[in-house]
Amino acid sequence: MTYLESKAEKIITMAIKIGLWLIPLLPIYVSGSMLFPFITGKNFIFRILVEFIFALWLGLAITRPAYRPSLSPLVKAVTIFIAIVFLADLLGPNPFRSFFSNYERMEGFMMLFHLYLYFLMLISVFKTKKDWTIFFHSILIGGLIVSYVALRQKLGYAISIQGGPRVDGTIGNPTYLAAYLLFHVWLLAILIYKFWEKIWLRIAYSLIFLFQLIIIYFTATRGVVIALLLNSTLILAVAFIYWNRIFIFSKERRRRRCLIGIILLLAVIIPAVFWGLRHTDFVQNNETLQRLTNYSLDAGTIKSRFMIWNMAWRGFLERPILGWGQENFYLVFQKYYNPGMFSYEQWFDRSHNIIFDWLIHAGSLGLTSYLLVLGTAGWMIVKKIKKDIKFFWSGLFLIGLFLSYFIQDLFVFDNLNTYLMLFGFLAYTESFFGGSTFHESKNSTSMAGNPRNLRVYSAIFLVTFLLILYPLHIKPIKEARTLIDILRFRQSPEFTVGGLIGAYQQALNYGSFGDTEVKEQLGMMANGLAYDDHLIPEDRKKLLEYAIGEIKELTVKAPDVKHVLFLSSLLNNVKRFDPKYIPEVEKTLQFALKLSPNKQPVYFELAQFYLDVGQADRAIIVLQKAWDLDRSFSHPAANLWAIAVFAKKPEIVQEIRSRFNMKDIGADNLRRVALSYQKVEDFMGAQEAYQALVYINPKIASYHAVLAALYARNGYKKESEAEVKEAVRLDPTYQKEADLFLKMLKQGTLPK
Repeated sequence: MTYLESKAEKIITMAIKIGLWLIPLLPIYVSGSMLFPFITGKNFIFRILVEFIFALWLGLAITRPAYRPSLSPLVKAVTIFIAIVFLADLLGPNPFRSFFSNYERMEGFMMLFHLYLYFLMLISVFKTKKDWTIFFHSILIGGLIVSYVALRQKLGYAISIQGGPRVDGTIGNPTYLAAYLLFHVWLLAILIYKFWEKIWLRIAYSLIFLFQLIIIYFTATRGVVIALLLNSTLILAVAFIYWNRIFIFSKERRRRRCLIGIILLLAVIIPAVFWGLRHTDFVQNNETLQRLTNYSLDAGTIKSRFMIWNMAWRGFLERPILGWGQENFYLVFQKYYNPGMFSYEQWFDRSHNIIFDWLIHAGSLGLTSYLLVLGTAGWMIVKKIKKDIKFFWSGLFLIGLFLSYFIQDLFVFDNLNTYLMLFGFLAYTESFFGGSTFHESKNSTSMAGNPRNLRVYSAIFLVTFLLILYPLHIKPIKEARTLIDILRFRQSPEFTVGGLIGAYQQALNYGSFGDTEVKEQLGMMANGLAYDDHLIPEDRKKLLEYAIGEIKELTVKAPDVKHVLFLSSLLNNVKRFDPKYIPEVEKTLQFALKLSPNKQPVYFELAQFYLDVGQADRAIIVLQKAWDLDRSFSHPAANLWAIAVFAKKPEIVQEIRSRFNMKDIGADNLRRVALSYQKVEDFMGAQEAYQALVYINPKIASYHAVLAALYARNGYKKESEAEVKEAVRLDPTYQKEADLFLKMLKQGTLPK
């Protein structure tokens, strides 16, 4: 090997290592120049960085056999998993979405394949313990900075995007933050054991360990807390049982085993105590403790999860082998939508359970291959421990890491931050417990093989990387930034509808996977400006028609009912300027019902359309169907109630009132019902509705004022006076109007 070739290899290898050491720092980064700042920036940098170092590594792998991954069981398992997901995405109903995802998630096969390359490079290039030690400390630095931001949020020096008592750091979501830090807890346990003899390191790692646990507590994430408690208890129990086998030659093993036993008891007793105190003021007055001890099956989040999992199961049964492809859960959600979800979030793109997610993403083959990856990693660790007991603790902590990750994922889903940790520790498992060559010295890499042409191959692959950089990454980055510019332009003094349309056209000219987000933002902005009287009708109509044309393209193949509702809303707005769109509104809403026949909001939109065109009887039929989907919910019933009053259908009103008291349907619903009574001049009905509103919200002055007018209209002078006085007490600005009202009430000159 020539000097130049040797020098080139060292430079390239070091460049790859530096890139791999930088990747764990990505969770720190938040992009302020793109939508979804906690998602987009991290993912774009990750993809670009992986492709750059992959181009360098590929030249090494071709010319240097020492840099090629061995086909160990874990490498095979991960490769099989990636291959099955590729087929599932390719053969799914919306392959483009499966491969490229969107700005909000930035996942799909693009993310997964880059994680696979990341895994292969880690096990191929990290050949010494020093490599992994630097990598682990890079992870710790990233976690410390993220946690520091979270601590500032808790202390009030920074704002959490979620608001409330929960912190999210630079991750953007408390649950994601807790899942990310979960890996750090187990890593720190490994490092504490590894550097136990160095007291200063043991103390430093222990302090960081406690700090990360505190931040996890501040996230108030139940799934992660459950995972930590279960696995910590399991590991303590295993250590207690096998203590004498682990420390055969230890003189103090009996005393230390007793200490482990005490810690094990505390790990069981302390959570049990908090569980027993969950109804006390001490727990209920602490928002974090209150959330962490609330595990009722009737709780909103838990109840909704069961409904989503049932939908996912039905979707799996329809496509059991390879599933629907990544990012296509929306098709399952809209097709098998449970009407009981009406009171919860209306749009889900994940099942929030790792089992059901992979059943949907890639079917039974995908889930099996995913579990095979985790199972193979666990098998390799156990095998190594049986072979050499000195690996017991590090292996046990690593098993705890994978088990904790899996358990918490039963309640949520992965993102780049947790995926980086997962694939990083899978690579570590392969290097330390598997079949990859692992060396103690710095310069023990085998140079066997053909050493020539390294620089040539590296140059070719780097040029290839530069060629794909623009279409794959730069274009969607520019499109995302253009979208931010559009949102700023909307607030600028130079704003014009023509300029706005031109800006959206500029964004869409990039033609990346970001087009969907651009069109969604276009639809929302067009709907928002449809009622802006500062714009002339011609401009509003022009913007609506442009948005309609773009949104229609989203509803052609594997349509999302959300986009169809976007379209119907746009059509509904533009029909005010051009009646020719009226038939298209109905056609679009009927199509939405076909896509999601159990989704009540679609029925509400259709009923409102029929009301707008003067077809109250058809509106009642539609709302009756919406209520029949689930009669336990008051919102559909209240909508039907309001229209039945307006259409003078007393039998329907009576049926609803036999099931619901006015006080039970909520203030927003009740106001609609009251308005209908007022429109048909049923003042006794309106009076009863406002009596219920005052009962629900007694501190709203306007309710008392309207109720006073209704009392007066219905002949209840004494009650009317009392309500007027209460309105003035709550809001003194009513005083002048109240004096005039009381005077007219006394004289009997109030208008009828």
